[in-house]
Amino acid sequence: MTTCQGVLLDTVSIQGYIFQSNELKENVGASYIIENLVYGDYLKEAVGYVLPSFQVDLEEWKKPPFAMKSCDPFEIGYIGGGNALLLFGKEEHAKAFIRRWTRILMVKAPQVITAVALDIFDLDSFQGSKRRLFNQLRTNKLRFSPQTVIPAHGITAECTRSGLSQNIQNDQVKAYVSAASHARIQAGKTARKKIDKTYQNIIKDKFTFTNDFSKLGQIEGEDSHIAIVHIDGNDIGEYFSNPEINSLPMMRENSVMIDEITRSAFKSLVSYIVDNYPKIMDSLGFDNHSKNPSRWYPIDEEDEEKRRIIPIRPIILSGDDVTFICDGKLGIYFAEKFIHFFENEDKNKRLAITACAGIAIIKTKYPFFRGYCLAEELCRNAKNVRKNEDQKCSYLDFHIATGAIAGFLDDIRRIHFKAPMGRLHCRPYRMDQEYQDEKSFSLLVDNAKKLKKDFPQNKRHELREVITMNEAAKDQFLAEIKARKRALPGIPGKPLFENNLFDSVMESGKEISATPYLDMIELIQYYPFL
Repeated sequence: MTTCQGVLLDTVSIQGYIFQSNELKENVGASYIIENLVYGDYLKEAVGYVLPSFQVDLEEWKKPPFAMKSCDPFEIGYIGGGNALLLFGKEEHAKAFIRRWTRILMVKAPQVITAVALDIFDLDSFQGSKRRLFNQLRTNKLRFSPQTVIPAHGITAECTRSGLSQNIQNDQVKAYVSAASHARIQAGKTARKKIDKTYQNIIKDKFTFTNDFSKLGQIEGEDSHIAIVHIDGNDIGEYFSNPEINSLPMMRENSVMIDEITRSAFKSLVSYIVDNYPKIMDSLGFDNHSKNPSRWYPIDEEDEEKRRIIPIRPIILSGDDVTFICDGKLGIYFAEKFIHFFENEDKNKRLAITACAGIAIIKTKYPFFRGYCLAEELCRNAKNVRKNEDQKCSYLDFHIATGAIAGFLDDIRRIHFKAPMGRLHCRPYRMDQEYQDEKSFSLLVDNAKKLKKDFPQNKRHELREVITMNEAAKDQFLAEIKARKRALPGIPGKPLFENNLFDSVMESGKEISATPYLDMIELIQYYPFL
């Protein structure tokens, strides 16, 4: 029996920490802190303090053949997804590391809340040992929530970015901010340099990423929206619970494989954007030959080389978990493209990997965290429907918020997407190509394109109103378009849609009346049809 001391580290409320700010530079900075500092430099610093003669290599566990070397005195089991498994030869070293690591975080990464589990880890019984550690971690989270910031007092000014006490001058924003905001702002600058370096082979010296929400493709002076896209791989948790993944080397190999698939898929998306940059930017209303400078392709004025800004910014790329933002009119399109690249990156088809996407399209100035929560909820809804319909393909759900977001997704759709004749949407949509019906995303795109071509904007606006009204209004509209020899886009095998606007659809084993025409109308406004 090969045993050691297992230390399981986890970040509590990681989404709340990363997405709490309305400043993009702070969001990407917070993500950088978690991935590169909390589970990178600060972890290495803590191990070095406890074991000064030991050389820590944070990348060693990722290298084939992924075999264990020795957990005496220390070895990294794996790191990823906001948690890590560390293995120590001695209990006193494990406890000393936990004390040092959490102390470093309090000073250098305030507001990051962590939970830790410590137990004997039997490498010959990997799944059982891992299960015990996760159970202990769950118990520890419920038992104690540490205070990781200095409490505010009545005599201290409040930081407008975090609501905490102002206690440090930040040179970038030229104002006093909280220590937590200061750490995120400073990390945001480093994160931008890192992402340009990561994608250097693709963007070269012509393009750069932005740290500003308002520079993702919006045109100055016009109604602007951003899309928050959250994508999560399907059945990955079940895959890692498979009895066949019964050793640490196997878990390492599969963790690295999934992470590489995700990162490679995003690189393919960035490459696609760069290759099609003029076409994409023109679809947003830009014109590099216009006399109006606000219509020219956006350039980073703070950049010495005055490079063009790519209309997308990743915030999280970790394992099968992806969150990126872009212009509102590109969110659904980029999500579709990413899922296509993601599925195709699994070249050996070992996983038959798929994903679900949630796209929240919100006003640029709207509170970002609420928008992210909506995107996460949309992704979760897509996963639930996929499971209930017993499908294996990818799914996509979206919501366009032209005003404030009030309540949960179910409440929003129950209140605002119901009409006398039935439900006003068919979301979420399947991303497969095999069966073309009212739940097929590819058919939705084709039908939206046809609706845009065959019906002028005023008629599409009238259709949007009619589907919220009664039978008499519907009959009058259908009679009018028939007299003008126009036909609505149809659904194969369901002629009632184009002849009645509504038809019965199955969802989660229930038959309901619904229409796909609102989805088509909204897609026309928020999909580029390239």
